[in-house]
Amino acid sequence: MKRRKKNKQTDLITDAELKTMVYKKNPEAHYTVKEGIVTIEKDEDHPIQNFFRKLHFKIPAKSYLELDQYGSFVFLAIDGHTSVYQIGQRLAEQFSEADEYRYSRLIMYLNQIANVNHLVERVK
Repeated sequence: MKRRKKNKQTDLITDAELKTMVYKKNPEAHYTVKEGIVTIEKDEDHPIQNFFRKLHFKIPAKSYLELDQYGSFVFLAIDGHTSVYQIGQRLAEQFSEADEYRYSRLIMYLNQIANVNHLVERVK
């Protein structure tokens, strides 16, 4: 039986650390909000994509990523001043079903949109 690797970053974070972790939105991230749902707009302007567009391949110039209710709520709560702990508290107030693994999932989500999508940046 294989053992699951533990993610050291999310398993060992204390409440004190959550209270000091702060994220801000990347100023280069373009998004729209419609009925509380955030849609991220990303330009697809890689040189290879531009080359294939000149060859008349149908490659869209923009891609769109629509966040769900939880993701939109968290993304809109990120302002550069609010800590991850406070965002988690607001998330529990807004969505009662999000209470069980709230902080571990919140940290994984923030790491994803910070490191992979580059939508937010960690301030502290």
